[in-house]
Amino acid sequence: MVLYVIPNPAPPSPAPLMIVLDYLYGNPTFMANFIYAGQHAAAGEVLAFPAHLGQSWNNGLSGGDPKVDLDFLTDVIADATNNLPVDSSNISMTGFSEGGFMADLFACTKPNLLIGFGMVSATQLQTTFCETGTRLKMMIIDGTQDNEVPYNGIGTLQPATLTLSQWETIDRCSGSEVATTLPPMVNDGTTVVKHQIPGCPALLYQIVGGGHAWPGSQVTLSTILFGTTSQNLDATTTQWRFFTSP
Repeated sequence: MVLYVIPNPAPPSPAPLMIVLDYLYGNPTFMANFIYAGQHAAAGEVLAFPAHLGQSWNNGLSGGDPKVDLDFLTDVIADATNNLPVDSSNISMTGFSEGGFMADLFACTKPNLLIGFGMVSATQLQTTFCETGTRLKMMIIDGTQDNEVPYNGIGTLQPATLTLSQWETIDRCSGSEVATTLPPMVNDGTTVVKHQIPGCPALLYQIVGGGHAWPGSQVTLSTILFGTTSQNLDATTTQWRFFTSP
């Protein structure tokens, strides 16, 4: 099952598509509502929300055979490009938490199907062997107060900075990273710092003070339990613009 959120009226010509993978115990409808998908579609974004079988994605962390979901997501891309006004050369994938691990695994395994990918409150797992030589746009959005996927890593969860470094190597970037603090939009106790080698298609948004959250999403009693959801960055729009830009 896949939930598509498409502008109304639909784009007159093939449009970019961003596939969004949900979190542990999540589902497409909750994820779409959580990140205000309707508002993004009204702004022209085409989004797809696939449903995983069971509690989560087979991403190498939660058990199961990763090939099952790798094949399923490949079929999602084929379905979208064959049946929707979607540009097959401009497809990206992102995910929240467990979904972020899956997006990274897919990008490492089938990079030729994507133009870029993102991980929100997720980093690359040590169990994900990413030996691809295919350059991709890559974005990490990670909070420093994330107790579920710690910014500095724990166990099989790599530090966000190490994942960025690995993709800088894959993307054949050279030079020194520049840390840029973005101007605040609200006073919610968070600060957003962008880490990027100038011109490199791999970057990290460090959400200082941010919890296990999708920045810019709904704040509910449930999300408060996982720390602060920063409103100083809209993770959906930021990724969409990054992936769809020339």
